[in-house]
Amino acid sequence: MKSNEILKSSLIIFYALLAGQIIFLIISLYVVSLDVIETNSDLSLVLIFSVLLLLSPLLIAGPIIYRRFILSQSDKCKTLEQKLVLYRQGMIIKLAMVEGASIFSIVCFLITGNFLFVVIALILIILFAFHKPSSEKFASDFNLSLSEIEDYNRN
Repeated sequence: MKSNEILKSSLIIFYALLAGQIIFLIISLYVVSLDVIETNSDLSLVLIFSVLLLLSPLLIAGPIIYRRFILSQSDKCKTLEQKLVLYRQGMIIKLAMVEGASIFSIVCFLITGNFLFVVIALILIILFAFHKPSSEKFASDFNLSLSEIEDYNRN
């Protein structure tokens, strides 16, 4: 499997996770605006603290876990293809942390109807978008040059 194919599969995973968050947010906004479900604004304060307590560790831990995962496993990877697969696995772990906080914020909005949770979810979705996988990020994380990746694709 060529590196381009592995990176394309990583992008497909990324866009699927991103689309899931956006679609869930849109459906949640629609459901709350139509009063299809009953919201409980009394829980807003408790859930705001819950989101903040969940958000901080996830956003800090995601990149740390990713970096440790890459460092602990990279010695076992000899080929560029193995490194790309490792990159994809680590990327999924890192993205899951941000997505989890985003989904939790959207669920809190569904429960309370408080639009502060929508703002938090939108910020998290934008942050999620900054983690888009690319060959440049892969090369940086594994201390490779882009020419090495291009040479591999030619062979």
